[in-house]
Amino acid sequence: MTDTTGQQQPDWSKYLLPVSLILVLVFYFPDAHLLWDAWMNSEEFSHGPLMLAVSLYLLWKRRELLKRPDNKGRFIGVAITAFSIVVYSLAIKAGIENVRHLSTFAIIFGLFLTFGGFAYARFVFPSLILLPFVVPPPSFLNSNLSYGLQLFSSDVSVFWLRSIGITVFQDGNIIDLGKMKLEVAEACSGLRYLYPMIGLGALSGMLFDIKLWKRILFLILAAAVSIFMNSVRIFLTGAFVEFTDMGVSEGFFHLFEGWVFFLISFALTLAVCWLTLTKKEKATIGNGVLKIEPGSETIYQTRSQTPVYAVIALCVCLVPLSFALRSIDPVIPERDSFASFPLLIDGMIAEEDQLPRIEQEILQMSDYYLGHYRAEGLPPITLFAGYYEQQSAGRTPHSPRVCIPSGGWKITDLTTISLNNNGISVPVNRVMIGKGEQKLLVYYWFQQRGKYIANEYMAKFNLLLGGLKSNRTDGALIRLSMPVGTEMSEVVADQRLADFAGELFEILPKFIPNE
Repeated sequence: MTDTTGQQQPDWSKYLLPVSLILVLVFYFPDAHLLWDAWMNSEEFSHGPLMLAVSLYLLWKRRELLKRPDNKGRFIGVAITAFSIVVYSLAIKAGIENVRHLSTFAIIFGLFLTFGGFAYARFVFPSLILLPFVVPPPSFLNSNLSYGLQLFSSDVSVFWLRSIGITVFQDGNIIDLGKMKLEVAEACSGLRYLYPMIGLGALSGMLFDIKLWKRILFLILAAAVSIFMNSVRIFLTGAFVEFTDMGVSEGFFHLFEGWVFFLISFALTLAVCWLTLTKKEKATIGNGVLKIEPGSETIYQTRSQTPVYAVIALCVCLVPLSFALRSIDPVIPERDSFASFPLLIDGMIAEEDQLPRIEQEILQMSDYYLGHYRAEGLPPITLFAGYYEQQSAGRTPHSPRVCIPSGGWKITDLTTISLNNNGISVPVNRVMIGKGEQKLLVYYWFQQRGKYIANEYMAKFNLLLGGLKSNRTDGALIRLSMPVGTEMSEVVADQRLADFAGELFEILPKFIPNE
């Protein structure tokens, strides 16, 4: 930087940018362990450290851009930084972990844009774009995706098994081969391959000088290969069970789990992406984001330090704010335990039941109740209530419309109806499901701080509002079900569930607190 007399003046922004980044790391530090724990403890995100190393490598290869700051876009950087800080603060208050990680990346991008304009934004963007692929998505989206992939992998592998003459019975995610049952559990959904493969697709697109739509195509192809190969793995496991003894099948299963299978998917993804390139595009390998055209020596005009001071002030203010927000303890309301839940409702007596331990570990509920209410000569009504005293990543109700198909049931009808609660209309999901000759009528809703919600996404929004307004994120999923046979029409079944729910509305507030 030079002044009007031509004398060289120090560019203080070069020193203030590292200071700003250090401030960002200081207020992010309490959350960094959440991402690190996900990388270390969840196989779906175990590729995180490798992706972080690749991001740092990209920064090193593109460091030439740091010598070319410009003025364009600097005030846009201030706006991005300010908005991201607001989002980050709200995410802390509401307890939304993945938004904290993503908004921190956005803050870093805003800082570089503020200090060096579009040139600095070009420098940091390719590295930051890789990291969101290793940030755990919201748990309810992760669960929905996991269940969907489980069912898809089961359907495809069963189709292939039958096509080679193997007799197999499928019950949702259970594949019965006679001598052995294979369960396509959450660990077999393919997410452990899907997430890193998408990151690989993004990285592959950066290696070539290609159009944006083709880089997006790389992402789609990487996801498709991952899902396809997971189905192949399950199919081959089933084939080995049929044609060999169980020990061989278990050895095969473990062999193709983990890194060996990942490397096969890795190589296939690269090969498929390579085949989509033209000869001219293949020749540009290494000329994507890694290639930086040499710049000419430029004397830069004096740049306004106003945006620099603005983002420094924002970062300085955020450090105490973020720690203050974290010091606010969540409010966990007093309630009665489900151990004292009434066993007599609407004239029916309950037979208490328990969920399998593996389901309890997956759902991670604070408390739950499962009971079958019976009356002489009538089909039982099953009540399930899963309560969470504090909902966060991994601890949130799983939507029945996602879980039901994984159990082998088919949803034949799904509508939202209204039930009466002392003159108040309560929205409830009404689901008719079937499996062979069996039919079940299911009612379910989400109950949070006295609100009854049918839509899963509205439940998440209400959870966010609760975290912001009252530091409460407690809530529950309520599900009623009963068999429907030839001796009972759907109209009668609907009336029975509606009457039972009417009694239930009076009981639940003791166990699921209102506002």
